[in-house]
Amino acid sequence: MTTATLDHDQRLAAVPDLYRRLMAQPLKALTRARLPASGAIYVFYQEDEPIHVGSPPHLEERMLAPSLRLALAARVQKPSHGAPRISVSEPAPPPGRCKPIQARWLSVPDGHDRLLLELYAAQSLGLSVSHPKVRGELTAA
Repeated sequence: MTTATLDHDQRLAAVPDLYRRLMAQPLKALTRARLPASGAIYVFYQEDEPIHVGSPPHLEERMLAPSLRLALAARVQKPSHGAPRISVSEPAPPPGRCKPIQARWLSVPDGHDRLLLELYAAQSLGLSVSHPKVRGELTAA
């Protein structure tokens, strides 16, 4: 067995553990449509259901659209004496607007390992694969 084959076999053997570590991460709301880690695999959720697996920069912009804050609400309070106070908060979401998307993620420094984990996680969760390399190979076949 060559060193390259051994390295590849070791990478494949590590994927289930990476997946368990990914799924053990806490589920957090993504706000302001920002991803906290660029070298990570994300599992996105809408209403507690996994809907997408991916890693930057191979994510569709529409995935983060529900997390985009479009406005702030400002309220002025005028006390009987002294300066007025202004408070700023998020407005209530308009009816029918989705809650911010939630995600769990795991930083995986190696791009090859991220690709393997993305494919494994998507298949384990019954989701489609978003990585362009995988899509390209699937459409070429």
